Amino acid sequence: MELLLLLLTGHFITDFYLNPTHWVTCRNKHHIKSPGLWKNVAVHTLLTTSILILSEIALLPAIMSVVLLSFAHFCTNYWQSYRRNSLRYFLIAQTIHIVLIGIIWAYLANFTIGQVAAFLVNILSAKNIIIAMAYLLVCKPASVIISLALKKHTDSLTQYASAITENPTTEKNEHIGLVSAGAWIGYIERCLAISFIFMGQFAGIGFLVATKTIFRFGDLTNNKDMKLTEYMMLGTLLSYAIAIFVGWNVLQVYKIL
Repeated sequence: MELLLLLLTGHFITDFYLNPTHWVTCRNKHHIKSPGLWKNVAVHTLLTTSILILSEIALLPAIMSVVLLSFAHFCTNYWQSYRRNSLRYFLIAQTIHIVLIGIIWAYLANFTIGQVAAFLVNILSAKNIIIAMAYLLVCKPASVIISLALKKHTDSLTQYASAITENPTTEKNEHIGLVSAGAWIGYIERCLAISFIFMGQFAGIGFLVATKTIFRFGDLTNNKDMKLTEYMMLGTLLSYAIAIFVGWNVLQVYKIL
């Protein structure tokens, strides 16, 4: 485990702390001809070599590991240089890095296929699956339930907002929020709520409610619209009710398993 942790630490240091912004910009602009790309690969190779020497890995496996990790690091960053700067491609690139480090680590640690299979079976235990299912439930399915439950009120508010927007004296861009931001806020708050339940930190839910209330207070007071206030309260209460219901029941099942 020490070797795995060192390799992961080395990767994060190389990819983030020893990879200046101007190197990344140069890489994305000049691709394979970029000095920034080659400098980053050189730093990665040097740090990886140092880690394997300190870990007292045999010479031949250490050389093979350095070559493979450095080549994979180069290929992944080169591929990423042709992609737009978005969360999707960032996560794909980091996943590739981490998976390859895991494969090299398994090789150096002399893991057998049976040991890997046993490890995967332990990960896919009933307790872990039910925890994962809880997080899945409070994201998209919960959003659909809340959306359907509030559909009548949503339609009413939409018609009301359209009537106001058609008024030439009203600024059309006023009170317009970010696209899909509300859904993401809901996902995060419900995931945090069930996380607090699993950790037994129920006071954390109160912190979440207080934080959301503080940020929403300005919208509610400035708008001075009872319909919107009640609509937002209904949505918030439904969101936390679903999170608490799922989190508490999953926790009880988890204790039984």
